[in-house]
Amino acid sequence: MKSLFILFAAVLLFSFAGAGQLNILGVANESTIPQVVYSGDLVTFTFDVQNVSGVGRVAEDVNVFIELNENYFMPVKVSEFIGDISSKGSKTVSLRFNVTEAALPGNYKMPVFLSYSSGSSLISQVEEVDLEISSCKVLKIDDISLSSSTPHIGTTLDVLALIKNSCASAARDVSVSLVPVTNSTIAPFIVTSGTLKKIGGIMPGESETVKFSIDVSGRVKSGAYVFSIDANCGTCEKSSTNNFSFLVLGKPELIFSNIEYSVDVVAGNDKIILQGSTFTLSVQVDNIGDESAKAVEVSIDYGNSLQGTSKSFVGNIDPQDSGAAIFNLTASPVAKPGAIPGKITVSYIDELGQRQSIEYGYDIYISELPSVSPIVYIFILILIIVALAILYFIIKFIFRQLAIRAQSR
Repeated sequence: MKSLFILFAAVLLFSFAGAGQLNILGVANESTIPQVVYSGDLVTFTFDVQNVSGVGRVAEDVNVFIELNENYFMPVKVSEFIGDISSKGSKTVSLRFNVTEAALPGNYKMPVFLSYSSGSSLISQVEEVDLEISSCKVLKIDDISLSSSTPHIGTTLDVLALIKNSCASAARDVSVSLVPVTNSTIAPFIVTSGTLKKIGGIMPGESETVKFSIDVSGRVKSGAYVFSIDANCGTCEKSSTNNFSFLVLGKPELIFSNIEYSVDVVAGNDKIILQGSTFTLSVQVDNIGDESAKAVEVSIDYGNSLQGTSKSFVGNIDPQDSGAAIFNLTASPVAKPGAIPGKITVSYIDELGQRQSIEYGYDIYISELPSVSPIVYIFILILIIVALAILYFIIKFIFRQLAIRAQSR
């Protein structure tokens, strides 16, 4: 910055050669971001450079430089080249600097050096702009941090707020409040240590950290919530407010609520699965959690003992709802009779977009086909003999009738 100042000083001395020329530039419409400046702020200082010439003179190659007292201000951007400004025209300049913590409240006059050409002359002129640094009238909430931006129902969310006193004097009787924004009250959230913290005084330039612990109770519904931190003091004109938000997540919880099967038979007991039997297996899954389970799939594995579908897509299951998977199966004709151990697996996408699964062991009992009694074979043989005898007599009767007709002719 010193080198820039030397440059502008040299330009100023050189401009005495054109002392006969009148200054044609002026500075107006000063503004700052933030509008109210305190010690410790980063300031964007904006103003207009106007060509006030009444005779149509043009200011060419205009350079702008602001001189800062480095005891109170730290430069970020203190010069700007804005080119030509026609008669009655203007251009806006934005410069930036930090106000140090050592800067006391009050009005500061800062020189603005304008260097430009007009006709054949190089001219430098100095204008002044005012900067008002306010006294301690409001605290700063420098930072808010959350233990989690996506807490689950049934967990505790810790909120840390950094309260800073950027003033030249101590802030007394400082209090910090946790205020709901989305809801009109804190409920159904529970703040175990209260929503108001009194931390006494904060010395100039110092900070204090305040912690609030929010219990996300079972009565809280999943969704986005907004809260604010409000900081005030005994001499503050108004509260300092900073909002924060978080997304409450629930968890899907799937359980096997019912498993049953139905055997396809014409008659008899439809709960007995025989070797070679065709049957339908139904698996019902309930979601007893507080978040939807997405893309639910149910699969079964009984090895070679069962044949048929092995996977069923159920879809989404909302909280306190259920879904069913249906499998059309056939017991292998050579399956070993007795309990066939198997595994039923349910997979789903949880609230975090992760694929989860649960397993359940379930035995299916296959009964052996009943053996055929010898009596049955004897009975069948008798039926065959009787049928052949009847057929013999019928044929014999037919031939006898034909013989009788032939003799009668």
